[in-house]
Amino acid sequence: MALTFFATDVDLAEVWRSLLTYPGMKVFEDQSRPDLPNRWFTEWSEVSEAIDGKSTSPAAWLEPAGGEPRLEHVTFNDATQRRLGRKGRTVLASPASIKVGRNNDQNGCLASASISSWTEKGARQRSAFSSEFLDQVDWKRLHSAMAAMKRFIREASPAKIRSCPVMPNAFERFRNGEICLWNWGEACAYPSPLVVES
Repeated sequence: MALTFFATDVDLAEVWRSLLTYPGMKVFEDQSRPDLPNRWFTEWSEVSEAIDGKSTSPAAWLEPAGGEPRLEHVTFNDATQRRLGRKGRTVLASPASIKVGRNNDQNGCLASASISSWTEKGARQRSAFSSEFLDQVDWKRLHSAMAAMKRFIREASPAKIRSCPVMPNAFERFRNGEICLWNWGEACAYPSPLVVES
């Protein structure tokens, strides 16, 4: 279950703020910093710092949906251990986690972002999670939370390129000529027949 959209860092902060305030949602570091435990974030200031950092990998988990994240230890190879002076990291993984990702800029354009989670069918067909772990997830609750997040992004967005929402800060900067959007192979500048305003 996923939605592709266009968002600046300002817009993505609003997506994370909405996740943090969704009832029962927990935000955590799915990949720890080397040799440190995974952090759980309860305050917006912590989440804001995590999403601004280059070495942090935040994720969200809807606690009432079950599938509590499980810890896995990863040992770095010898070369990485020598380079970092660290032995490894821990990964927290759950089939009920929600990820927000942003592509890097493409050829000087703002590339798309995404919000995604597993569907039950997809998780059972393609994930590495055990059937026992997948059975612990309330897929209906997870689907409802994802639908709410997708609705939040769509309703907040004053425009879309093709079917992908363009969030407010991204659209303002796009309309003002400060940025172009990466239209999967070509730059899209304002105005464009590909962009439909609400």
